[in-house]
Amino acid sequence: MTDNGKANNKKAPFTIENNVIIGASVPMDASSFDIGAVILKIFSDHPKHVAQIEVKTGKETLYQDMKDATIRCALWLQKQNIGSGDVIAVCTENQPDSYIPCIATFYVGAVFNPWHHEVTLKTAQYLMSLTRPKVMFSCESALKVLMEAARLEKVDTRFIVFGKYPEMQSLRDTMRLQTNEEVRTFQTRSIQADNIAMILFSSGTTGMPKGVTHSYKSLYRNISSFTILGAKNSISLWYSSLYWISGTFCMLRSILTRATSILHENFDPEETCKVIEKYKVDWFFISPSAINLLYKSNVLQKYRLKSLEALLTGGSKLSREVIEGLRKSLPHAGVAQGYGMTEIGGLATIQMINCKKSDSVGFVIPNIQLKAIDVATGKVLGPNEVGEICMKSPTLMLGYYKNPAATRATIDDQGWLHSGDKGYYTEDGEVVIVDRLKEVMKYQGHQISPHEIEEVLMRHSAVMEAAVVPVPHDVDVDWPMAFVRKVPGAKVTEAELVLLSQSELGEVKKLRGGVKFVDAIPYTASGKISRKELKEMAKLAHNK
Repeated sequence: MTDNGKANNKKAPFTIENNVIIGASVPMDASSFDIGAVILKIFSDHPKHVAQIEVKTGKETLYQDMKDATIRCALWLQKQNIGSGDVIAVCTENQPDSYIPCIATFYVGAVFNPWHHEVTLKTAQYLMSLTRPKVMFSCESALKVLMEAARLEKVDTRFIVFGKYPEMQSLRDTMRLQTNEEVRTFQTRSIQADNIAMILFSSGTTGMPKGVTHSYKSLYRNISSFTILGAKNSISLWYSSLYWISGTFCMLRSILTRATSILHENFDPEETCKVIEKYKVDWFFISPSAINLLYKSNVLQKYRLKSLEALLTGGSKLSREVIEGLRKSLPHAGVAQGYGMTEIGGLATIQMINCKKSDSVGFVIPNIQLKAIDVATGKVLGPNEVGEICMKSPTLMLGYYKNPAATRATIDDQGWLHSGDKGYYTEDGEVVIVDRLKEVMKYQGHQISPHEIEEVLMRHSAVMEAAVVPVPHDVDVDWPMAFVRKVPGAKVTEAELVLLSQSELGEVKKLRGGVKFVDAIPYTASGKISRKELKEMAKLAHNK
């Protein structure tokens, strides 16, 4: 990618030594790690810059507005004796005020901890007992669940609501309590580079989420070097809430590059295209599930989207058909999927235009090292040999919050993070992710990748989404079963899709567990297919 977010034609610089791909060594800004102070200076230096525009109302927020709001929130936090090590949770959708407590937390040197706004009581109880936030800023819809979780776990949390809620102090209430003189003389609190800056939650696809901790140094290095997301004065669009690392990074990176963010409440293919056309959006970050809908909806050709320079996605693997189809529909834009983890600090690889494999996740980005290992022996594998993907990065997490055992199980003694993903790299250095190690099925001694079957199903014109999970079998171990959401109005039968998988992939990978049509595929809060939930649904379907 170039600094303007547009995919370029040059192969990402890297070397391969002893079967380890080593990304180019690029100096990271070590002059500052105080992201709060950096942001405050940007607000002060460019007060009239339009930071965000709300599509629903047309309201524009300037940097001077952001400066005033974040300082007032930080002053309130200081008066609650919030400081280093104190956890400030933020539970809200992607909305106009979500940035306020996040940046205020960095001003006072505390720990930012974003939650998903649709969290269940069971998960909320677990997370509440884990991070024990001193203050929680919550949207109205989540407040009742969060307060009950705090009560059950006996956590003394001060709740502040976005908007209004009976007998509850609002964010705007806290801001009005601060005087103009206090705002004028405000200074950020000095921090230590290795202090925890944020606790983000892992995807939780196989169990309860873990708290991924990043230091102030790691956070600033990531954001300042994250040139994949836009250049100065770009027009940006994303739908991720701050719960996702992509949402937090898009918001912070937009401020650092003086981008203008377009706030659009909910993704809809048609409405999103209208927004891109109207506001001349030049970079757009979108989840894999949403990008599938965008492609399958056949609306791209109806709009003038010439402004779009980069369409970026990451989080789970896209099919070859979708990537190639989008590139044909948007020839002027760099359409790219990346690969990374919250634990690694975001992206580790990104596609370039010159990638030979459209279903790859591209080349390693600067300062990343990557290898594939044999899980049983630990042997480092060569090109085209499938093993577990392991990575090193200067922005690696500090560890899992209050979980040293899980940290040791994920990061080895040499500092390699074991991803749990099965993949390989080619002779040219392109990285290909096959599947999650834990999701690979076994049938009569054969290994079956769910994604391989999903990709075949997704090529059918009537299939909007597909997810494949194992059904336990007494003799064969696993039978693959597919859950399919159809394109509205389209017709396809279970037998057709079973035959399709068999004819394309052979008898071994036949959908012996059958196909079940559903109105919606369940997703985790972090936007990944909830295979845990689907496995339970598959068991129920076969136990009837």
